[in-house]
Formats: sequence, C-alpha cells, structure tokens
Amino acid sequence: MERRLGRGLSSLLADPDPAEQRLKIPVGEIRPNRHQPRRTFDPEALEELTQSIRRHGVLQPIVLRRATEGFELISGERRWRASQRAGLDSVPAVVRDGVSDEEMLELALVENLQRVDLDPIERALGYQGLMKSFELTQEEVAQHVGLKRSTVANHLRLLDLPPQVQQALSAGALSMGHARALLGLRAAGRQVQLMEQTIRQQLSVRDIERRVREIEKPAVAKAPASPSSGPAQAPWIREVEERLRQALGTKVSLTHEKDYQGSIRIDYFDREGLDRLIETLAPAARVQS
Repeated sequence: MERRLGRGLSSLLADPDPAEQRLKIPVGEIRPNRHQPRRTFDPEALEELTQSIRRHGVLQPIVLRRATEGFELISGERRWRASQRAGLDSVPAVVRDGVSDEEMLELALVENLQRVDLDPIERALGYQGLMKSFELTQEEVAQHVGLKRSTVANHLRLLDLPPQVQQALSAGALSMGHARALLGLRAAGRQVQLMEQTIRQQLSVRDIERRVREIEKPAVAKAPASPSSGPAQAPWIREVEERLRQALGTKVSLTHEKDYQGSIRIDYFDREGLDRLIETLAPAARVQS
C-alpha cells in the first residue's frame, strides 16, 4: 500500500506554548532522532552555541517524545549537543506524546531539508529517504520541501558519483556545479582522477566541462577514416553537424557511408538535457479544448 506523509510538521515543531509544561530533562536520558539525515555539525557554529549556552543557558526548550528508555529528540539536536559540551546536567524541554515513528521520519527529513546548511550529499540522501520510505516521486518530494523537481533530480544524481567524489563534495572541496560536471564522464575512475585534478589546479566548472567533452569525444571522431567510409570527412558533413549542434544545443556527430547510409549521434549529459531534446525533437501532442 502506498504510504503518504502524515500530519504537518507545524504541530510538532511549533514553538512551545507558554501553557505547556516545561521539564528539566537530564541530558544523559536524551538520544538523537535516529532518522536524522544530518551527518556532520559545523564545529565552529556548535562551539559558538556552546559558549552562548554557558553564558545564558538554553533559552528555547528542546522538543522530545518519550522512548522505551528515556526520551528521543523531535527538534533541538544542536542545542542538546551544545548543552552537553557546556557541561549542563539537564536541559529545558517540552515532551509531546503520540508522535509516531513515521512522523519522526517525516520530521527529520523535511525539516532538515528545509535548512540551508546541509551539504549536497546530505540533501540527496534525504530526498532519497523520502522517496523510499513514503514511495514518493521526485515531483512529490519537490512539492513537500518547496523546491523544483529539477533541483531534487540534480541532487539525486550526485549519489551516482564515486564515494571519493561524494566525500570531497561534502567536505566543501568541490561545489555542486563541479560535481554535476563530473557526471558527464562515464567511467568512475576518470571521475575520481578529474576530481583530484580539479582540487589541485582549482579548475572552474567550465574547465571541467571542457575536459569532459575532450575525454568523451565519440570514438569515430578519433579513429582514422577507413576506405569504406567514403566522404565521411567531407566539408558538408561538418557543416551539417554544426547546424545540428546549434539547433539542438548539444554535441552531434554524423557518420556517413556510401549510398547515403549512416547515423546521427546526439549526446545529452543530464535529465534536463534529455527532456529538452525530447521536447525539441518529439513534442508531446497538445490536447485541443
């Protein structure tokens, strides 16, 4: 049976009402949300929050639910972690009952994906988690987190990169633009090599795109002309290829043989490129009202 997201997050994340009972919960009895997509916390930002808590205490209560043993965080993990670092024995908290595991997963994914400080791989894993756990499409995930479908799709494609490239992206050594350009290479080994070269030489996204095109040139363009290939290198063929490139906005190569037999190869490098080519070459029929 297809699963769908439950109640909105506002009821879980709303600021505690003044009338709600605020408890002092020992920090050792609290454990993080196990569905948390965030894998790293900015050490500098966490230290700043720790210093603030040492001076002023925890001003905003964290939100918890009861667990089999102790309590589980609904929101406020940074405050909880900083409180531990500050040496606090307990933290102010509001306990909300009746929060299901499904709502906890929804909370952890959607609430965190709306933050600005997740790295691209964490976001991609979050989108993937929503799709798998709730059987959502990319379009539906985009609607839930308030983004375009293409943004979700571009993040998900990052998970096709080798682990070394993903780690460099998470660490900030590469931008998302760099990583997307590396996806133009078919071989994972070449992606890693070009990634390392990019970091060493501080290559721009345009530099990577140019090198990807050079590496991925069609083999027919590199191979010497065979006697049977006839007029394959004739000026008119190069002119036709150029016209097609300009019309389609991508790399096009034409292989011509005798008796006017041959093939035309049209390259695309991402989902958006494929969609654009399909719409250009074979637009969907529009229903007339």
